[in-house]
Amino acid sequence: MVNSFIFLGFTGLSGLLISGLLLIILIFELAMFVHVVRNKSITTNTKTLWIIGMILIHPIVAIAYYFTDYKKVK
Repeated sequence: MVNSFIFLGFTGLSGLLISGLLLIILIFELAMFVHVVRNKSITTNTKTLWIIGMILIHPIVAIAYYFTDYKKVK
């Protein structure tokens, strides 16, 4: 029987842990993306750069956005 949690050669508990970690990262990235779109305290050009960056280099840019512009919501 084939294990349904095979991910890059990881099976069993390690596959579940890696899948869970990737799911958490995806949820974080989506939350930051939505926040960029709704953030009214940054300019349109800045929003465009953040969105393009999140699409191309997603986890790194999402973390950078969190530490730079995430708290600037009015």
